Formats: sequence, structure tokens, C-alpha cells
Amino acid sequence: MDTLSQILTLLAPVCAVNLHCRFAGRWQADHVQLAPGAVPWHAILKGEARLNVAGKIYDVRAGDVLLLPHGSPHLLQGLIDWGHLAPVTSQHNGTLTEVVAKGEGSAVEVLCGEFNFGPHSDWLFAHEVDVVHLHTDGQQNFPGLQALLAMLVRESLSNQPGGAKMVQSLAMSFLTMLLRILLSAQEPPEGLLRLMSDPRLAPAVLAVLADPAQPWTLETLAQRCFLSRATFARHFSRCYHLTPQSWLTQIRLAQAARLLHQQRSLTIDAIADRCGFLSLSSFSRAFRQCYQQTPAQYRRT
Repeated sequence: MDTLSQILTLLAPVCAVNLHCRFAGRWQADHVQLAPGAVPWHAILKGEARLNVAGKIYDVRAGDVLLLPHGSPHLLQGLIDWGHLAPVTSQHNGTLTEVVAKGEGSAVEVLCGEFNFGPHSDWLFAHEVDVVHLHTDGQQNFPGLQALLAMLVRESLSNQPGGAKMVQSLAMSFLTMLLRILLSAQEPPEGLLRLMSDPRLAPAVLAVLADPAQPWTLETLAQRCFLSRATFARHFSRCYHLTPQSWLTQIRLAQAARLLHQQRSLTIDAIADRCGFLSLSSFSRAFRQCYQQTPAQYRRT
């Protein structure tokens, strides 16, 4: 299994499409802070708008995809800044909520959703990354993205049998394609994607994801990359916001959380051993520190 597939299997994100918006006139859509691990996204299908997040303003247009890695509060608004705000109507069609604001000027169409990676997945993106702004219009290296978005919109609005399940599957494919595009970028966003894309560190990343339970040390990770410990640590700190050992612990805890839910026949002691923890007490301590509950409590909830 390739690295990206391993990460997605490990995290098992829940992908959803929530809103299909058609705006005209003077409009704005305010979004509050979301829970940790929830990543809202907006795909601009038609027209132009502005995104205001963390005191910065981004001009967005058709073909742009916006990700808010830490669920930051943000404001999406039209370019018209005079007159009254256009009245908004909304209606749930069984799959998502259709939002309409009628007014003068060019219409803007936006598809919105959420990728939920779980409450303690802030190791995916560095804290400094407030927004990932992907431009796809006119790009030749995103051949399937527009077709996938068109199908996602069609299934979201058609109310056909099996539509909700189809949208769920397409949303997962949409996330996978977005991460694939970001991985291939010249400079992926800070965090796990940048770590995965660094050719000098890739052998260690692949090895850990393939077998997190191995007794990995800074020295054995460096050996995988044919680097000295100092050189490996220096490259790692440039790519990633955690130390190699902290990153390894997060990978092991994510694997343990998945096993606690999916492999209920396994004892907690066996899960600790399978995920590379030297003792049940060290596993329980690390798990409680990350998830604010014991492994047994997590399994029950």
C-alpha cells in the first residue's frame, strides 16, 4: 500500500458535503471555530469572492479549493460591499442544504463540506497553516478534479436513489485527490504532507508507516535514509513541527485508536504491544495524555 493510502487508512476520516450555495448581490457566510480535527473546505464552482481568515484576505475564483486545516473561524463574502445584505433562504434536500441569496451582479456558486480527522490529529498540519489555497483553474495537472467536483455536485442535488452514499464516497475521493495534488506541489503545506514529500526523509516515513511497532530510534530512522543522526534531525525539523519521536508516538496512538474501535477482540495489552509500546502503563499514559481518556474509556465511547 502506498504512503498516502496508509495514512488515510490509519486516520479513517469522515468526509461530508454540507452546503451548496448560490449567492448574488451583497452576501457573506460566516463560519465559527470547529472542533479539533474538523477541516472545513470550500470549492468555488463559479464566480469570484473573498475569504477572510486570521486577519488575512484571499481573493478566490472559480476553480479554487480552500481548506481550513484547524477549523479556524472565517468569513466568505462577495465582492459587492454596498447595499443591504441579500436575504438568504435554505432548504435541505435530503443530502445537503441548498443556500440561495438573490441579488444584483454576477452569481457565485460554492460547494462546502468537512473532512473530520478526529479530535487529536493536529499533527497533520503545522499550527501556522491557517488556510490551504489551491488554484486549479487552467492547470493541466489536475485532470480529474473538475470531473469529480461536477459529479459531486450532480449527486448532491439530484436526489437519486443511493445519492447520499454516493456523495459520501465521492467526498472521500475528493479528499484523496486533494492530498495527492498537495503532495505533488513544489512546496506542500507545512506538516505531514511536506514530511511525506521530502525525498531525503521518505524512506524513514515509509518504514514507520509500514511497521510502527518496530523499536525505532533516531539512529535507525537516520540509517533508513543513509543520513547521520544530526543531518536527519536537521532535515526533519525543517519539514515538520514535531520531533521524530513525537511524530512516531502520534502515529502509534492513531493506529491504537483505530484498533480499539475496529478490533474489539484484541485486548488493550495486545494493542499496546502491536503498536510498539513497551508496556501497558506507558501506552495508557501516552493515550490518556493525547485523548484525555483511558484506552478502555475510548473503546466504550
